[in-house]
Amino acid sequence: MGLPGIAIQLVDEGNSESAVRFLSDWVCDGEAQACRYLSGHVEPDGISLIATSGRDAVGYAAIIWESNYAGFRSRGIPLVHQISVSEPWRRRGVATLLMDAAEQRAADRGITTLGITVGLFDECGPAQRMYARRGYIPDGRGACQGQRPLSEGTQVRLDHDVIIWLTKELTSRQAGAAPHRGMSAPRP
Repeated sequence: MGLPGIAIQLVDEGNSESAVRFLSDWVCDGEAQACRYLSGHVEPDGISLIATSGRDAVGYAAIIWESNYAGFRSRGIPLVHQISVSEPWRRRGVATLLMDAAEQRAADRGITTLGITVGLFDECGPAQRMYARRGYIPDGRGACQGQRPLSEGTQVRLDHDVIIWLTKELTSRQAGAAPHRGMSAPRP
């Protein structure tokens, strides 16, 4: 699937300023926090991808090769740690392109299973549906507060810490993924 004018790029020295600006605006509290966040999502620990429209970053995704979630780490399952799209670009296919690129990067490394989390409240509905359509399934522990499974009757505040952990079995060449040519979306 292509999206005219959108390119997916690995974050490097040439575009890290755009990534920091995007993270500052949409993910982190300020530039200093965005720089720290980005530094935790680069090789060898992980990768960061940005979706760009011209010179503007409109989306971001990160993979951590070794998850801090024991259920994933013990099975060698990396974690898609962040996926974010700026408000004007949501529901236009940018997140799909980012996920295609993230899954392909993982498959290119020989990874057979990829993990992700999703929140439970209504704001997360579009992400829940996208992950289900892509083949992500719950890891079987039910709703968790962070890494702690929630038992029946447990009362918690429903926020970004209440999640479900999901996994997907990858193929060597992701079905429906954009061709790998420079990580850019194909032009029509």
